[in-house]
Formats: sequence, structure tokens, C-alpha cells
Amino acid sequence: MNEDDGETEIENPNSAVIWHYAENDFNQDGKIDLPERFHRTISTVAIKNDLLIAPDFIGLLHCLDAKTGKVHWLFDTYAHNWGSRLIVNDKIYLGDEDGDITVFELSKDPTKSFTDQPDRSHSLFFIRARTEIKMHNSVYSTPIVANNTLFISNRNHLFAIETEKE
Repeated sequence: MNEDDGETEIENPNSAVIWHYAENDFNQDGKIDLPERFHRTISTVAIKNDLLIAPDFIGLLHCLDAKTGKVHWLFDTYAHNWGSRLIVNDKIYLGDEDGDITVFELSKDPTKSFTDQPDRSHSLFFIRARTEIKMHNSVYSTPIVANNTLFISNRNHLFAIETEKE
């Protein structure tokens, strides 16, 4: 909105919005730093167990309470996120432009999903996940599961991955 050009903003009295998330001053320093903002995205969110997992394009993954919008944690892939997240068997699968698939435990408790302590300047911001799989080329799509098989495509290959049969 540009007020200098005469643009105005008014609340919609018929809105059904429950909550809105654009930024959060995690370190409470009175400024909104780059990781404290939700950036543009072309991905969709994934929700399970009242946890909303939302990627943004610059590489941040946001975990919020789906009912309240409260932020539980943030993760930085250090690469652009093009595809959406997959949640299956309480695991989050996240592909990125660097060709990594990062796998997290689905939990609001970051100690279950990450190997490090939070960044000192941002108490909810993490940078090392427990599992990362190198796909050796950009992953622009969303991983999917069908017939007990995980399908991941990178820029020039399609992988079908299944657990070992007993």
C-alpha cells in the first residue's frame, strides 16, 4: 500500500480470517530482521496434528500452530524452496534448489527435529536438521508417496524409494 498515491486500507467486515502471520520479532529487539518475516512463496502449506508447515521462497520453513498462528520454530535451508512440503508418518520432507531433501520429525518441540541449539539472536531459528539427503540436482517439485513408495524428482531424475521388505 502506498499512502502517498492515495491508496488506503480498510478491514473487511465480512472476513473470516482467524489469524494472520507476516512477521514476528523473535529476538524482541524492536526490529524485524530477515528471518523474522514470512516472505513470498509459491508453495502450499502442509498441516498435521495442528502443526502448520509453511515454506517461503527465500528458504525459510516456518512451523506454526494451525489454530492460533503461534510460531514454534523456523528452519533455514540456505536455498530457495520451490515445491511444497510433504508430511507422512510424522516426518516432514523438504526439497530445495541446492538439491537437498531435508527430513524432520513433525513436532512443535525443535529439540526433536534439530541437532543444534537455536541461533543466539533468534531463539526459534534453527540451521541443522537431523537428516539431509543429497539429490545432486535441484529439487523444484514436491515429494509424494503412493503405494508405499516415496517419489522425488530433481531437475533431471525421478527417484522411487521404498523401505526394505521384511
